[in-house]
Amino acid sequence: MKNGKTPKAKKPIYKRIWFWVVVVIVVAVIGSALGGGGKDKDKDSSDSKSTATSKSTSQAKASSSSSEKPKSGWTQEIYDSITSAQTNINDDGTMSYSGGTPYAEIEAKVGKPDTTSESSIGNQTIVTVNWTSISWLKGETQSITIQYDKATGQITSKSKFNS
Repeated sequence: MKNGKTPKAKKPIYKRIWFWVVVVIVVAVIGSALGGGGKDKDKDSSDSKSTATSKSTSQAKASSSSSEKPKSGWTQEIYDSITSAQTNINDDGTMSYSGGTPYAEIEAKVGKPDTTSESSIGNQTIVTVNWTSISWLKGETQSITIQYDKATGQITSKSKFNS
């Protein structure tokens, strides 16, 4: 007894708030370290005030018993041969495209994409397609994304990601 007061019994550590705060932080750090830290491959933001509608479809592919997914026929030469179309603004404010590689030509060479999505603003529809190749043995991923104008079939942009 000090100063005539009874000493206060200490709470067990698991009943203290700071203990649970530390536990949550430690679990979060371990979870993010083991999760591989998600990398955003593509982050597109649009400042358009028009209403955009998106449709997304995934095409399931038959998986073989091997541990590697086929490369979908992509080569560096095919990727390099793609020309993005020139964007033209018409007098009525609509966009048109010219000089781009036709999407149908690329699809004929490499096969159907893994995913397809459409974004419409007004009367213009842009289609985004993606081919992904994963090599589990080598620990590599390759993703090729192409956007094209649905009306003309002209490719408007392309991107490639390797890890």
